[in-house]
Amino acid sequence: MSSRCLASFHRSTIMKLHVSSNSFLQLLKAGDLSQRMMHGINLPLNVFSQKSQTFRLAFDKQINTSSSLEAGHSKWQNIKHIKAAVDRERGEKSNLLAHRIQLVLERNPDTDPKQNTELANLIKWARSNNLTNDVINNTIDRQMKRRDPSSITFFAGRGPSNTGIIIECFSPKPLHTKGILQSYVKKHGFSLHTPADDLFEHKGVVEVDLSEEELVAANADPDNFPLDKYVEVAIVVGAEDVKLEHDGEKPYIQFLCGPFDISKVSRNLNDAGFNVTRSERTCIPTVTVTVTQEFIENVNKLAEKLDGNSDVIKYHFNVVPES
Repeated sequence: MSSRCLASFHRSTIMKLHVSSNSFLQLLKAGDLSQRMMHGINLPLNVFSQKSQTFRLAFDKQINTSSSLEAGHSKWQNIKHIKAAVDRERGEKSNLLAHRIQLVLERNPDTDPKQNTELANLIKWARSNNLTNDVINNTIDRQMKRRDPSSITFFAGRGPSNTGIIIECFSPKPLHTKGILQSYVKKHGFSLHTPADDLFEHKGVVEVDLSEEELVAANADPDNFPLDKYVEVAIVVGAEDVKLEHDGEKPYIQFLCGPFDISKVSRNLNDAGFNVTRSERTCIPTVTVTVTQEFIENVNKLAEKLDGNSDVIKYHFNVVPES
């Protein structure tokens, strides 16, 4: 899943508002920004954009990257390139499945497909897209476990050359879980006994749908999608950043905020008339490390091992493949 646009702004922006926050947000959502000056709204912004790419593994488990890998001229290189493309497509579909299951279970928490028609239809869709029963069942299991935040623990570890990993895991017994995870990561050069919290920052993610008109614009030219309106919305609702994202099916707007501001930002967006489709915590690398293709393959093997453990909810690496 690729980040098409990223807008950052200073929270020190001085705003003079003579209308309520909700009225202002409704004004922005309606797209009539020309009325701002009539209401005495002063919003000097320092906004800039940058492009980035994120190679998403199954269920929001990600390796942050900044460039694509190209196939070589040998038969083996081409096979590896094709396999990587297939794995990437499968990962995107798995991530989309997780996102949809989260929404379905929020509307109806029953995990029995016979009692939950939406879930049954989603399972049919997953199978038609060549996702295995293990992937489907593990995804449902993970979503149910996330409903008990008191039993979720973040495990951080370091690898060679300042590479890092964070694993979000369902762990009623954290010490026992850490031992299991350490046995996984140790074989691939990482250690959960070495702190890595400085390599990542915890953030909140809140996502909203685009209007039909905005969907057309985002699909036509994502790199030049106008984010000004959403930058101003972000300031008012208490978010820190905003960007255009794509889940493999359609584009949407993603707001980033502090991990303890998720509920506030979600509530403010809902009150303003936006359709919030997802809100959760995530980890974003503060430091990225360029590594060889061999190391990327090593990370992929570790990712496959973590995917096989249904208690693992998410994981994050801070590696970037060399160009």
